[in-house]
Amino acid sequence: MSLIPLLEGKRVVILLGAGGVGKTTSSVAVAVRAASEGRRVALLSIDPAQRLAAALGIPLGGEMRQVVLGPEVKGTLDAAMLDQKEVFDAMVRRHAPNPSVAFRILSHPIYQAASTKLIGPLEYMALAKLQDLADDKRYDLVVLDTPPDTHALDFLARPNVLSGFFENKVMSWLVKPFLVAGRFGLGRLLSAGEKLMGGVAKVMGVTALTSFADFLVLVQEVIEGFNASGEKILKLLKSPSTCFFLVTVPTRAAERSARFVTRELAGLGYQLDAAIVNRCLPAAVAAAVDASQPTLARRLASERVVAAAIEAMLGKSVRVIRVEEIEDDLAALAGISKLAVQL
Repeated sequence: MSLIPLLEGKRVVILLGAGGVGKTTSSVAVAVRAASEGRRVALLSIDPAQRLAAALGIPLGGEMRQVVLGPEVKGTLDAAMLDQKEVFDAMVRRHAPNPSVAFRILSHPIYQAASTKLIGPLEYMALAKLQDLADDKRYDLVVLDTPPDTHALDFLARPNVLSGFFENKVMSWLVKPFLVAGRFGLGRLLSAGEKLMGGVAKVMGVTALTSFADFLVLVQEVIEGFNASGEKILKLLKSPSTCFFLVTVPTRAAERSARFVTRELAGLGYQLDAAIVNRCLPAAVAAAVDASQPTLARRLASERVVAAAIEAMLGKSVRVIRVEEIEDDLAALAGISKLAVQL
């Protein structure tokens, strides 16, 4: 069975799976296979281990960089790693009311900390970059390599991670007076601040409170823009032009992880399109296994049981691609290209 028919009419492919199952390698292989069919492919990794650059054998940053493929390849492949701060900065510039406000936000100490040190915005920034690539007319397919299972599910569960920022009761209580300050002047608010803020200034200190208030007033329109972008991202994820591939291996531990990912994905309203089962015994080896090779026989028996369980769990609507283990170096593009042929 082949993945190629599943890519027809698709704009985005998202690969999910546990750590150590060859997800990054599979992402590269899918991208190479699509390029060999004439597609103009963008490959993006948000894997913090940065295995993509090692697999491609070239240094990668936040900007898309061309991967040189063989002369027989009809399409193209560009790749990049997620640069969280770079995407965050671009979003601020896009949604700020003017360049002056954007500069003040980008140079604000609170923003400096939020854009580089907070965990939460990572998922949002990854999706924002995915949306940008999907909108980029240079590409007709975007392949996304995600972090290991639970982190990837967080990423899909939070397509608008900043939405509700002003709806939170505690934040509303803090923010609303400062929105008033934006209209009537921050100094006027702080002079009467103890009544409005219920003593918050005494706890935080007036200097810290002023800095916080100034930042919230500045960033108000930007967050509204982030929320609008989040709605657009959610539409992309739910679109029929987006598909999801599960990557796994034929082991009991990987099977349990695959069950978890599949169940959680369905709970979020997403449907798997295919599963790639890596590191299977080659058919020629399996056919030759006999009682004189007990280790291989046990492995083959276990693989068959696990593979059958995975197929039964996924059902007939999910295409399962069995990928044989190969001896070539899969940390090099030449080895990955051989893997791509199996897809």
